[in-house]
Amino acid sequence: APFPALLDLGQLIGEPLAIFIQQPNNQVVTMSPGDYASEDKTTAGSSSGSHSESSSSKVHGGPSNNNGHGGNNGPSSVATTPWTTSSSSSSSSSSSSGSSSSAAPPPPPPPPPPPPQSQPQPPAAGEIPDGQGNNFNTAAGAVRFPWNFGNSDNVVPITPMMSNGGWAMSPNQQCKANSWCPYACLPGYYSAQWDPSATSYNGRGSMNGGLFADASGRLTKPFADRPFCAPGMFNARVVNKLSQSVSACQTVYPGNEAMIIPSVAQPGGSVSLNVVPSSYWLGTSSQFYVNLAGSSGDQCIWGNDDKPVGNWAPYIFGGGQGKDGNTYISIQYNPLYT
Repeated sequence: APFPALLDLGQLIGEPLAIFIQQPNNQVVTMSPGDYASEDKTTAGSSSGSHSESSSSKVHGGPSNNNGHGGNNGPSSVATTPWTTSSSSSSSSSSSSGSSSSAAPPPPPPPPPPPPQSQPQPPAAGEIPDGQGNNFNTAAGAVRFPWNFGNSDNVVPITPMMSNGGWAMSPNQQCKANSWCPYACLPGYYSAQWDPSATSYNGRGSMNGGLFADASGRLTKPFADRPFCAPGMFNARVVNKLSQSVSACQTVYPGNEAMIIPSVAQPGGSVSLNVVPSSYWLGTSSQFYVNLAGSSGDQCIWGNDDKPVGNWAPYIFGGGQGKDGNTYISIQYNPLYT
């Protein structure tokens, strides 16, 4: 089972992760690597009428399909530490002398959970910018990236001075005519544009995310009524309790599945993770590789056994909304990490 190994790794590097999940009832529960499945428990009270109930709140990790992007209805579960409530009903009795006594006052309630994250409203569907306001690298024959930093569409340029010029593609790739060109979004947001004709996880079209560049290099928006970046579920985030930053690297999918979209939690801070809704492309989930302490967006790259970053990072996170409205997540130890 991966979780004991995950917990050992967490102890080794300082247990950097705590995941907060907002359930449909707006209750927020916490989970750390190493949490395990357990059954709900109820303890009956005594004859005095006091009782305590404890129920484990569960979030589920969906099974992955062949390409590692899971469906969102998996059977496995991870139990989180429950928020336990306690109540006590006092009873009194009178003696012949008229004296009375009452039960001890109930214990104070547990501290409240962190406030749930408010879900932002999706931006209006806009036109594709012309990209003339940026100075990103655009090689001869390549299609210019349309946005600059700090744009109102919540689009994030990826390595803009490399050959990809800001597109969510590997640094040595370019957006060319007659091809699909994916882009990245801010943490917590997902790209709402992809090839409408792509119907297979692994087959033709699985790399067709983002905008389409026609034969003349003109970019087109496949879903004109949708924004470029839409808010995800906004119910999961990384909380960094370490003294150094930690980066979570999202894969581009549909796209080349490179883990190049960064979400960075600063020391003592937190960052939202993009948990996609059930309406996302073919019902797939979002996937992240979580790097070691001291990492930044610069470590959201392909790694190897000598460079434990990106796809060789120690943790793997996946999340998405199921058709039942619940959020399903999985956290596991990366077997490539050594």
